[in-house]
Amino acid sequence: SGSSEIRPKVNFDNRILQRACVPYLETMFEQLTASPVANMVCDAAFRCDRDQQAGVLGNVVLAGGGACIGPTDQSVPDTLREQIEAIIHAHTPGWRVKVLSPGMQERAIASWLGGSILGSLGTFHDMWISKAEYEEWGCAIVNRKCP
Repeated sequence: SGSSEIRPKVNFDNRILQRACVPYLETMFEQLTASPVANMVCDAAFRCDRDQQAGVLGNVVLAGGGACIGPTDQSVPDTLREQIEAIIHAHTPGWRVKVLSPGMQERAIASWLGGSILGSLGTFHDMWISKAEYEEWGCAIVNRKCP
């Protein structure tokens, strides 16, 4: 606290992630995007009804292991907020952008926590896909069981 230490800015570049994941995601590579995270957030907000866009941008939630790469707990959320605001304020000055993010430990395992909660819901049992169903229907089974 009180330190005048200079901290580096965090840059988001999905191309690095894509290169690292190619061996594991070869069949899905064309579905990945090289767009920066801030652009994806803005694109998602702009696809909503106009009256919902400000609410979406005021409730951006950042979680997952990639959100833990900054030098401080807030460096990634703060940088993302600044990048989103730079895009949004060019079109709609004054809109408030808020990026929420849990603490580092929860952030790193957020997808596992969410999956655990979802998997424990009684209503989720109807959406389970067995190996036999997947082998019979392929990826189309997801749309049949999870409309």
